[in-house]
Amino acid sequence: MIKVGKGLQAAAVIICVLALALVYVGHRTATLEGRVSELENLIVGCEITIDNGLGAVTENVYLTKGTTALEALRRVAVVETTYYAGLGEFIDSINGVANDEEAGKYWMWYLWENGAWKLASVGPGSYKIKDGDKIKFSYEVPAW
Repeated sequence: MIKVGKGLQAAAVIICVLALALVYVGHRTATLEGRVSELENLIVGCEITIDNGLGAVTENVYLTKGTTALEALRRVAVVETTYYAGLGEFIDSINGVANDEEAGKYWMWYLWENGAWKLASVGPGSYKIKDGDKIKFSYEVPAW
């Protein structure tokens, strides 16, 4: 049997502990990178513009996948709505600017598509945001 000094035994233990620590840190880093990657796949970014007829304000927001345009709007503004069964929520006001039936002014919403604003074909509560969307809520007299 070979006799080993206490100093050599301590060094061997330290090397074993450091080796295990490196393995652990490597595993945790890989796990963390995987989690960050998963989070990146769960987050979408979009641009919300609110034009109240006197000026426009644009905000960039980051939300989880599955968030609707109405939920995104609520992240950047105070929104009042009325719920209609079978139709969803209708925007009554944004940041205190309410629909005006006498003047015929209402809140409309648009998506930026192919270099132009297009009137949305569904209510903002039904539209699921896609990464990179540009959305505008505009207080105006509808063209219909």
